[in-house]
Amino acid sequence: MKFAKHTILALCWCLLAQWVQASVLNSQSMQVNLLAGAEFLEDRDGKWTLDDVRGMEAKFRRWTRGGTEMNFGFTSSAYWIRVPLQRQESAPASWLLEVHFAKLAELDFYPPSGPVVRTGSSRPFSSRPYYDRHFVFPLEVSTEAEHFYLRVTSNYSLTIPLTVWQPDAYRQHQQRFQWLQFMYYGGLVVLAMYGLIIYLALRDKRFLIYACYIISAGVGMFASNGFGRQQFWPDSPAFDDVSQTAFFSLAAFFAAWFARKILVTHEGRPWFVQVMRVSEALFLCTAALSFVQLLLPGAQGLANQLLLFNALVMGLLVSFAGVQEFMRQRQDVRFFMTGWLVLWVGVGVATLRSYGVLPSNGFTSYAVQLSTVVEMLFMALALADILRTEHRAYVSAQAQTLQANQALLEVTQASEGKLKQAVQERTAQLETALKLERNLREQYVRFGSMISHEFRTPLSIIQSQASLMRKEHERGLNQITKRLEAIGSATHRLTVMFDKWLHSDSIAQSLEVLEPKPLALQAWLRTLIQTNPHLLLNHAVNWQLAAEVDTLVADEYHLGVALTNLIDNAAKYSPADTTITIATQAKTGYVGIAVIDEGAGIAPNSQEKIFTEFFRLAPESQVRGVGLGLSIVQRIVQAHGGHVTLNSTPGQGATFCIWLPDIQFKDAP
Repeated sequence: MKFAKHTILALCWCLLAQWVQASVLNSQSMQVNLLAGAEFLEDRDGKWTLDDVRGMEAKFRRWTRGGTEMNFGFTSSAYWIRVPLQRQESAPASWLLEVHFAKLAELDFYPPSGPVVRTGSSRPFSSRPYYDRHFVFPLEVSTEAEHFYLRVTSNYSLTIPLTVWQPDAYRQHQQRFQWLQFMYYGGLVVLAMYGLIIYLALRDKRFLIYACYIISAGVGMFASNGFGRQQFWPDSPAFDDVSQTAFFSLAAFFAAWFARKILVTHEGRPWFVQVMRVSEALFLCTAALSFVQLLLPGAQGLANQLLLFNALVMGLLVSFAGVQEFMRQRQDVRFFMTGWLVLWVGVGVATLRSYGVLPSNGFTSYAVQLSTVVEMLFMALALADILRTEHRAYVSAQAQTLQANQALLEVTQASEGKLKQAVQERTAQLETALKLERNLREQYVRFGSMISHEFRTPLSIIQSQASLMRKEHERGLNQITKRLEAIGSATHRLTVMFDKWLHSDSIAQSLEVLEPKPLALQAWLRTLIQTNPHLLLNHAVNWQLAAEVDTLVADEYHLGVALTNLIDNAAKYSPADTTITIATQAKTGYVGIAVIDEGAGIAPNSQEKIFTEFFRLAPESQVRGVGLGLSIVQRIVQAHGGHVTLNSTPGQGATFCIWLPDIQFKDAP
């Protein structure tokens, strides 16, 4: 008895719960949102049948996340929706159930009685029982509570808005809604034509990008709202499934490109340009990936999520860069930034709704469409403002050009009075140049005389030695070796003179192809003296070679030319039987080779000129030379990256030191 009592109470409670959950329709209800009484059940594998679901009554759950619509975000699961309905006696029996979301791939409607309606965006448009861009099902509602079931899947964010309408009320609502929608699309057409016309007139690429952005965004919105499937491609469910993502991806690509063109007006911000190009490439990849859905089912969900994430990040980046440009006093970006921030807020709201962070309702569902209305108007204002700013800059530049031309005219007129003075100054300059040329000619004449003098001496030696050889031969004396040595020395002197003369013209070309290599310095110096005995015929050599200076990297030939010039000068300007010292030294980063003589020294006023071409300490003296040796030395050393120092006191000889870089020191860590 007690068991029967408890059973009856449980049944009554279940009936009472069922009655409470059912949405009761009355004659005054024009539309009723069914979210409060609807329950859902997730089918992860998508294999359950209606009989399976009816056996899981206890597993159905109420929607508790808020909002006016069920939104499950991106999911591959199928969802079963159970809606209990009943009406009052006075209410009409015929109603319409509207599922206000066009991107439901599969939507199966199971009424309590009657055939199952299987429709959805992936199925033929003719499968819809009511000609509408959304999914509308005729209902016959009883006065007793009955359960209506729906099974839904989606490649987009799974949103299920459920509304019951009285038929007349629904038709009136659709007329008002479509009137607003086509006002929106008409505005987009006008803005796109505005961009195209301005582009054709000015050939400004920014307006073409703007027009492409509006067109692709408008077509994407047309597909998203179901108008595309209803009006243009009713028999192409596969294309309809990817059209929204493809066109929105293209719109995002043009939006990012447009933002980059607006914000980057110079060569600055390379990081922003590179990041934006990566974002643009990702949008194009998303558009391509959406079409992969036609061949590889399952790619659409990845494309949708990539689109939303990239749009959110790109919007944040452009907002940051735009604020920075505005802070830099770029007033022409104020309209652009206002529109962009509105669009980014709309995209952010839509993204968060798609991932289930924000509740799904009329505002969050249409956030992108509402924001694009404001954003595109502000973008048009931004372009107009940019044109106005650029026109002002052009007018200002024209005014500045006119002012510059006027100033130039005034300067030209004023310069006519100064022309005579300029001619006089130029005449004076020409006279100075003529005088300089005359002095240079005289210098070359002196140089020629000096050359004649220098060449005459060794030639006289050769002639006299040849004459002595003939006389000695007639007398039977054999002094050939001695005479040949004298002739050889004179010949070598001529050769050295020719080398110096030729080096003065060719040293620049030869120094361009230096071939430095490591030299064992001490051995190399001794070999150099041994192979050139004529340098020190009347002088002794004193070696002061530092033990720590043993290796030098240099061009062997050119270094030999420089050093023999120094030794030759030391011998020429030192008395016979004196000592010439050859020393090696070192200082931080450099290796030095010094040539020290015991001659008369060099006066301070001559030390500054000593390295000048054709300069001689005493041109009228009997000391041979053409004044080229030290200039050649300096050019060779500088070509090695070194320098030459001179230390001399009159009466105490002179010290010339070649300093070359110590390669080992430079390469040391």
